[in-house]
Formats: sequence, C-alpha cells, structure tokens
Amino acid sequence: MPQYSEAQFRNIVLVDVASFSDSRRKSLGQLAVHRSLEELLEQAFDEAGVGWSSCEVEDRGDGKIILVPPEIPRIRLADQLWNRLLAGLRRHNAVHSAAAVMQLRVALHAGDVRLSPNGKVSPAINFAARILDAQDAKKSLASTRSALALIASEDFFRNVIEQDHAAEPDLFRQISVVVKETSAVAWLRLFDAARSVDAVSSTESSTPQGVLDLLPASELNQLRDSLHEVVVPQLPTLLRRAAGPGVPPAPPDASAWDVLAHLADFNAGADGFPPALSFVELLARQVGDSALRVRLREWNDAQARRLQLSSELAKLREAGSEPISAGTRLHLMIVVQHDGIDPDHFVISHWRQDDPEEWPPARGEIRTVRVDEIERRVDELVIDAERAWRGHAGTVALEVVLPRALLNLPVHLWRKEQESGVPRPLCLDYPVVVRSLERMRSDHWHRVWNRRWQMLRDDPWTAEVHFARPASPDNPHAVAAVLEREQRCAAIVLTAAPRPEPRSGDQLISALQSGLPAVLWHRRDADSASLRAIVEWLADEGGLGDLAIRTQTLRRDAHLDSPSPTPFDVNAVQEMVVLWDDPGRLLTLDELAG
Repeated sequence: MPQYSEAQFRNIVLVDVASFSDSRRKSLGQLAVHRSLEELLEQAFDEAGVGWSSCEVEDRGDGKIILVPPEIPRIRLADQLWNRLLAGLRRHNAVHSAAAVMQLRVALHAGDVRLSPNGKVSPAINFAARILDAQDAKKSLASTRSALALIASEDFFRNVIEQDHAAEPDLFRQISVVVKETSAVAWLRLFDAARSVDAVSSTESSTPQGVLDLLPASELNQLRDSLHEVVVPQLPTLLRRAAGPGVPPAPPDASAWDVLAHLADFNAGADGFPPALSFVELLARQVGDSALRVRLREWNDAQARRLQLSSELAKLREAGSEPISAGTRLHLMIVVQHDGIDPDHFVISHWRQDDPEEWPPARGEIRTVRVDEIERRVDELVIDAERAWRGHAGTVALEVVLPRALLNLPVHLWRKEQESGVPRPLCLDYPVVVRSLERMRSDHWHRVWNRRWQMLRDDPWTAEVHFARPASPDNPHAVAAVLEREQRCAAIVLTAAPRPEPRSGDQLISALQSGLPAVLWHRRDADSASLRAIVEWLADEGGLGDLAIRTQTLRRDAHLDSPSPTPFDVNAVQEMVVLWDDPGRLLTLDELAG
C-alpha cells in the first residue's frame, strides 16, 4: 500500500496547450510544442523569480502540473509570471509555423497536497484542473486568438490578485466553471493576440495580430545590395534545403536577394529555425566571395541574437555540409507495377529528386493506367519534373523501374511533349535506363549487388563485360557459374531479350542474382554482332562507369543527318535496352507497396 506524506501547502500552477491534439497539428508539430513548452516555462519561471528547479513538475504531455514551494511569494505568479510567459510565447510563435504555434491556458490556485511514490492526491489540484477546463475560458481563447489565458480561482483572485494593483485585477472578468461535478466561478484574463491553429488554416493571407515581425524590412535591407546581383546555379536546392518541399519555388531567374525576400514571409517549421536564416547560412557556404561569406554570417549572427536562436544557429553550423557542386544530377524515378487486381492495368508511382543529397524524396501521385497509357503518363511526369527543375543548373536523368514482363519496352524512344503536336524521343534529352522491379524487391540479392557496384565505381576501367552464350539444357547454371568466377564482371550482354516469365537457365535471373549492375540486350533478338560491337566500343571509350550517359550520346547522334563515324551502325543502338541498376537509389518494400 503506498505511503502518503502529510498534507503540504503548495501554490498550484496548471498549464495546458490549447488544440494540442488538433488533427492539423501533425507529430512533428506536437514534438516541437512539447520541446519548446519545457524551455519556455523554465525560462519564464526563472525570470519571474519563481525558481523552476525548486518546483515539483509533472509532465502531462500537452501540459504540466507545477507545484510551487510556499516560500515563493504568490504575487509573483500573478504580476510577473504572466509577463514572462507572454514574452516566451511571442518569441516562439514568431519563428514557428502554424503546426507548432502555441496558445496556453494557465490556472492558478493553492491548497494542500499529499505526495506518494505513485503520484499526488489533492482536491486542490483537482479543482485547478476543473477551472483550467472551463468552457468560458476555452471559447474565449479560441475566439480572440489570444496567446495566453490566465485563470485564477476565486480564492487566489480574492487573496492575491485583488490585493495588489500590480496584478491589474480590473482586467480580469468572472467566468462560470461547470465541469463534471464542479460548479463554481473563476477569474479570466486574456493576454495578447496570436495565431491559433484554426486561425492560421482559415486566414493564411492575413497578417496575424500580435506575431512579431520576424525579419523587419530594416534588417532585410542590410543585405539587399550585397545579394541583388548574386546568382548561384544551386539556388533552387538551397531554397529547398532551407525551407523544405512545402515552400513554392522562386522564379527561375531569381537572385539570392529574391530568394531571401521570398523566404522572409515564412515562419519557422517544427525545428524552430526560420528558413530565411537557414538560407543565408547555406548561401554563405556556397558563395566564393570570402568577404560576402563573412558579411552573411555576421548578419545571421545578429538575427539569431535578436530572436534568441544563437544556440540553434551554432548547431546548424556544427552540422555543416559541403558546398553543392554545380554538376549535380537529379533523378526522376518512375515505377510501374502490376495492378494486382486487374491484369490489364498497371500502377504508376514516381519519386522526383529535387535535392541531389536527398533519397528517397517524397512519393508523388499514384495513378492506375492501361498498358497503352503508360507512355503518356510518363510524358506527364517528365513535364511536371521539368517545371519543378526549371532553376536547376546541373543534369537530370530518367529511370523507369519495370516488372520483368515490361522490361523490353522501348522506354528511351517514348515521346515527350505529346500534347505539343511535335513530340520528341526521351533519349534526346535524358540518359534513359530501365531498372528491375524484381531486384529492388529482393533484398536478399542486395549484398552481392552492392559489392559489384562498389567495384565498378572504384575502378570502371577494369570492370569487365560478359557476353553470354546460349545455355545448354543440360547445364542451366553455366552463366551463373561463369559470373561467380569473374568477380570483375559488372555487365552482361544477353543472347536474347528476356522472356516475360523466367525459365531454366534464365540469363537475366543469373545476372540479377550475381549482382551485376548492368544488363544489356537487343530488343528484337537480332544483329548480335552489331550489339557486341556497340558494347565493346562503349566500354573501350570510357570504361563502364558512364555507360548510361555514353549510350544517350549514341542514341542522340543516331538522329543526326551525319552522325560521327563509328565501327557499327549507330542506328542499331536504338534497339539496345540498357538495364542500369544503382543500389544507391533504392525504394523499400513499404515505399513500393504504398
């Protein structure tokens, strides 16, 4: 049986975050609120002369029960604490997005408390919880979009607040409290106006009352002259890293100043750091002008001090990252899977990379189409990607992940911009490769795949190509045995296009199980001599490391009136399928399943 202490008198402060469980406040927003609430209360109590470390605090997830020692003058809870709480709320709400904005209800009461190892027993705490839940207080807080509601019990108001003009008792109003078995009165005061979750979602375009001007014009204009002419090709990626995918992209011809002004209108996300300051920090790493770099960091230091975010800025700098190379490549990965219910339909998913260091990115819209509609859907996704990439100065590539039954489709010859009336093949604009859906799903094949890929990346010049021979019915594992013996082998040329269903001695299965990153074949099972000449020429020209890029060059040149001379018919490359599988860009089974 638990042992309880003798009754001990305590001043009681109960704190609750309004709308903490609102459906629009996702888990990251709740985490940001929970983390900030502890810091905000600790700072406010200490600044008000109510030592946080001297209090007994019980965390209730969306609030706190705080027992204040009796030796702390109660008037400090009424005339100083609210002021420091409000200052902390203003700072927090000024630099956080709607998902992490806070409104607080704070109840003040006092009474006896009995303590035990299992918790507290106190009618006074129960009563404080009832006035905290008073409907009049909740409705008033929501309707006025106030930042702080202070609710004092009748006893606390009469004995503390009303006795000291510094607590401004005339600004309180009496409210009724009818909660469960409790029917009483309390006293309510609302402080300041702030953005509530409801207000933000319904009035996005209006300027919320009482929110601090995060970056006043006087602060921003200090950088106008320095950044107006600064253009770096990585601006779209810097913007995305600073603000996340939810912020609309800046115009394609935007300067660094344009991007900063664009971000100045956005409050911080759940991490609490304003995207404009993140952008300036990232830009400082990117620019080559050392004087400008120093200027940007000095400006960021000043803003962080003003917003009390110096420790967060220090963490960002410590995390650091290398400048983004101008030659970065972005990928659009399109995955085609059987519908699973209707055999005539396929499910198309896509992952568009907008940051070269981010993989996997968020999945885009899923669409179910017939097989004859796949090409048009790919065209739509490519056009959408080009719109999103319009400010990207590096290169881009297209990867189409296909089930075995569709691997022989001429994806590189599919048409782009079909609605224009003058479509063009994808291979004119992109390195286009197919990838194996079966291998991506078969994680028990990934160890050897990673090993072969690493060997290829480390030394592409010595990586070898195996030219398969037809398998003997008496020896179906001949290809697999050869590949296991040839550990420098990174690519295989099949004797024929893979059939829709695997069979004994299947060369494609042997290649995937042995981890070969590259598999090539002729779509029409013809002209094997020409195919061998193409692959040998590609390998001799630059090793296997850039096979996909050099294949695109050949495919593009095949459309010239006078292509460059080669030891083979360049048009034959249009019948060659390149399966090029990079294990660094994978999707998990959950991501593939949706």
